[in-house]
Amino acid sequence: SLFKYKKHLKIVIDTGNGVAGALYPTILKKLGHEVVELYTELDGTFPNHQPDPIVEGNLKDLKAKVLEVNADVGFSFDGDGDRVSIVTEKGEFIESDKTLMLLTKDILSRHKGSSVVFTVSNSQVLFDLAKEWGGNPIMAKVGHSYVEHTMSDSNAVLGGEQSGHFFLPEDYYQYDDALVAACRLIKIIAESGATTSELFNQFPKTYSMPEMRPECADVSKFDVVDRITEYFKDKYPSNTMDGVRIDFSNGAWAGIRASNTSPKISITMEAKSEKELEKVMSEVLTHLKTYHEIKF
Repeated sequence: SLFKYKKHLKIVIDTGNGVAGALYPTILKKLGHEVVELYTELDGTFPNHQPDPIVEGNLKDLKAKVLEVNADVGFSFDGDGDRVSIVTEKGEFIESDKTLMLLTKDILSRHKGSSVVFTVSNSQVLFDLAKEWGGNPIMAKVGHSYVEHTMSDSNAVLGGEQSGHFFLPEDYYQYDDALVAACRLIKIIAESGATTSELFNQFPKTYSMPEMRPECADVSKFDVVDRITEYFKDKYPSNTMDGVRIDFSNGAWAGIRASNTSPKISITMEAKSEKELEKVMSEVLTHLKTYHEIKF
């Protein structure tokens, strides 16, 4: 009952043999869309690919199927069905930052002045656009529970993070529901009069390095990140909410933090040009490689 569609789309869904396959295709069909299913059979051995929708290599078959059947959009869900990513009608993978840009623009068109919550690993462009569109962007630590708590504290109308968790509490509940996120994205596409790729092409192009996750023992990782933080925060403006987010100016930044879930360090970087990104990568990685605890 949340979603009514004036136009129905042709959609490819890849649930990676995870639990979403038992339910999500059925619901989208009941909403009137033409659904092409890919790996929707439940199989916990994940025989086709790992069910992680933000790793672009896992979306190879989804991209091909979208092009083959001339679909309007493709969605990939993770193993337990709470994360989602998008593939355009041209077979292009859309990163979570850009998905959040589209969701943010949509929600702020109805709730001007409201808070939206992103994490220290999200794009600076996302924060800047949210302000431009009349929102109040708030930064949270990485992790869907941190996003959820920050949303509660700020009465936010949207939350999300790079891993593909999206929170859309409008007329709904304040938790990360990938099916509701997909339904909202379908509605935006269907009502826009544009193709999926055209909708995402309206946003500024940025250059980012895929997240690096070198190994670093659990007993060492927090101390290592503290030492890295001390080194950079005296050289550049830095946010130390969750590890360190280093501001190299002109939209270039790098984030270094200890993983919440494994003996690894997370490294993310972004800039407005390839040249700037190369400069940031060189400076950050040259320093990080001086730590024997980090295994590149």
